[in-house]
Amino acid sequence: MGSPSPDSDYWYQGLGYRSQAGPDVSPGTATRLGAVFACTRVITETQGSLPCGIYRERKSGGRDLAKDHPANELFLKPNQWQTGMEFFETMQAHLELRGNAYALKVPGNGRAINQLIPLHPDRVRVYLLPNNRLRYEVTSYSTGQIDRYSQDEILHCRGCWSYDGIMGISTVSAMAEVIGVGLAQQEHRARYFRNSAIPGMAIETVKMTDEKREEMVNSISEKFSSEGAFKVFAPPPGAKITTLGLTNKDSQLIEASQATKIEICAAWRVPPHKIADLSRGTFGNIEQQNIEFATDCIRPRSVRLERRLDSDIVNSLSAYESAPGDYYVMFDMDALFRGDMKSRFEAYQAAVSTGWMVRNEARAAEGRNAIPGLDAPLVAVNMETVDQAQKRSDANIAAKQSAVDDEDTKTEEDLDKAGGGAETPEGDEDEEDEGGATQPKKKAQIQLRALALASAGRIVRREVKGLRKMYTRALEKDLSSFTGATGVYVGREQLSAEISSFYEDLAPLIAENMHISMTFARGYTRLHLHTLLGVDAANLETVIQEIEDGGPERLALLALPRRRAKQLEEIAI
Repeated sequence: MGSPSPDSDYWYQGLGYRSQAGPDVSPGTATRLGAVFACTRVITETQGSLPCGIYRERKSGGRDLAKDHPANELFLKPNQWQTGMEFFETMQAHLELRGNAYALKVPGNGRAINQLIPLHPDRVRVYLLPNNRLRYEVTSYSTGQIDRYSQDEILHCRGCWSYDGIMGISTVSAMAEVIGVGLAQQEHRARYFRNSAIPGMAIETVKMTDEKREEMVNSISEKFSSEGAFKVFAPPPGAKITTLGLTNKDSQLIEASQATKIEICAAWRVPPHKIADLSRGTFGNIEQQNIEFATDCIRPRSVRLERRLDSDIVNSLSAYESAPGDYYVMFDMDALFRGDMKSRFEAYQAAVSTGWMVRNEARAAEGRNAIPGLDAPLVAVNMETVDQAQKRSDANIAAKQSAVDDEDTKTEEDLDKAGGGAETPEGDEDEEDEGGATQPKKKAQIQLRALALASAGRIVRREVKGLRKMYTRALEKDLSSFTGATGVYVGREQLSAEISSFYEDLAPLIAENMHISMTFARGYTRLHLHTLLGVDAANLETVIQEIEDGGPERLALLALPRRRAKQLEEIAI
């Protein structure tokens, strides 16, 4: 290959690290190891391929894609010879192998930053000035002279972490020993196959002169080395050949190389299957490892780049009136989480049905054009807030009550027409005329009363069941106590609050099912609530039984227009 030119990066790179295994480890030699090169390649290509967008944060929350921001064009074409992917791929490769990535911010065309020129990290030296600012000294590619730049003129990204906050840690230097072992193993395998995989041997023979012994050794080496492998060899008469050393399998070289590969994958946080190591991959864990690759490997690197680009590029190019943080960079990682078509479409369906994604957004995510009329969010009818549910319930009750009042008026008019407007005494509903036929007015009253009693019975059964369940649970927890002298309930607030909450929830149910107003429904529930809270423990079951027996009648009368006034008067008393 010849000697490198005077301005070659060869003369500026570090000498590397002498590993205990023997090989020198540097960013250049490390990529000769297959696992290091594969990990670096999969990370740099993935990071470079992620779409990079600039967004503006809304004051009310959310964000908008800032297509008119000047940094958008800069990230698409950073300089005259690189695309956006090539630039970010280069920067990420420098971060992975050297721990730091630099780019020179070149102004021009009336912009504060017109180009981003990547700089080789080995040509950059960083100094901390007394004013706590950084100065960068860069050795020029063309002239070899040293150019000095201020902190504002250099984009400096730090990889991994930093001990001093100035220089990032190189993964290669941190893993020098592991990489050195891997290089030593690789060199051993190369020498092994270069010698045609024939182990050393010892020959037991008859007494020979030194000349004959040397001639025999040279002859064996010539026939068993390199292109002379597998040729026939006839040892001297009386000679016995014995192989020495361990075979490749016995030395477990393959297993040792596998262990080294796993350690390198762990250092770069790359799942082994990403570098074509499927020894531990299964149909069940590959998908999960892909998710871990996105969340544990790519996401931290993306956030590191995003925050540095926000600080050094986006804020410098933002409009004067915008505050720092109004604009920000974000790499779109959705593509890394995309599963099969069935899973994606199920996710879109769930997102659209809950209202946080519109249908055109789902189409855009799949690369489809928008369709007019699909920009309105859908609202699931079975999902609403508590306030919305209460308003809807009150509106339904009011509408039903209005309809009931209209029906009551119509029914009373019909009954008055049929029976002359005179109300039949309560005990005479079942009397028949001389022909054995029930009068129309009486028949209508009987039907209304039967329907009201049926609905009231279902509600009262639910009420009684809930009461008995609460008191049984309270007694088991010893939450109820009563004074024997006054018979007034003085139990713990927990049980009292539970009963009150129970009746508070029961009132809307009564109003909706019995077609009565909330005022009537709460009058019924308050009557029973005060009765329960004012009785002693000995009479609890008696009161509950009385509710079970008389509750349907009281509740049904509230639904009958001509009986309502009398029942309300009793409740008030």
